[in-house]
Amino acid sequence: MIEFQNVTFCFDQKMIIESFSESIAAGEHIALMGESGAGKSTLMNSLMGLTHPSQGRILIDGMELCVGNIQQIRSRIAWVPQEIHLPYEHVCEAIEEPFKLKVNQGKRLDKDVMKTYFLQLGLDDHIYQARMHEISGGERQRLMLIAALLLDKRILLLDEPTSAIDPLTKSKLISFVQELPVTLFAVTHDPDFAKICDRTIHLSKLRH
Repeated sequence: MIEFQNVTFCFDQKMIIESFSESIAAGEHIALMGESGAGKSTLMNSLMGLTHPSQGRILIDGMELCVGNIQQIRSRIAWVPQEIHLPYEHVCEAIEEPFKLKVNQGKRLDKDVMKTYFLQLGLDDHIYQARMHEISGGERQRLMLIAALLLDKRILLLDEPTSAIDPLTKSKLISFVQELPVTLFAVTHDPDFAKICDRTIHLSKLRH
């Protein structure tokens, strides 16, 4: 499903990741861990085409990720970043607007499934009509996870999914994510989250 082939990332003549290779099978859940500056976000961003390796290749579903097919690849990926800044006034807009994008043509918002996700992740139904500034960072993070799942993508990218939530909510989220039938690639510092993944990839910071 995802393959990194000897990828190297350099920025401003500084090497961040050197000759990294890894294969992730369809349906596999992967936790990506490592100290700050080791390149975790760089790898995550590269799957969305936001950063590009200086050397090596990235393949998704056998297709080499490049400018020519980035939109096709993005149509298969849902991404929930750690810092979420959305240009919407209401929660309902944040969930509904992605369905209007060209890349999501043919997909339909299933509100019954959405309500089930709300319940599983400890969110009240009324939050759907709330204003974005009225909800917490943890609620926003869970809502964007729900929005991503409703788009029915095959690959889910999560950036520090438990960083803004309390222990009880974290337990619900971890149990929820563990059962998702998707290929999961998650950047995390949380050992509890890493435990429910099929395996953990550790990145080490390069010493210059």
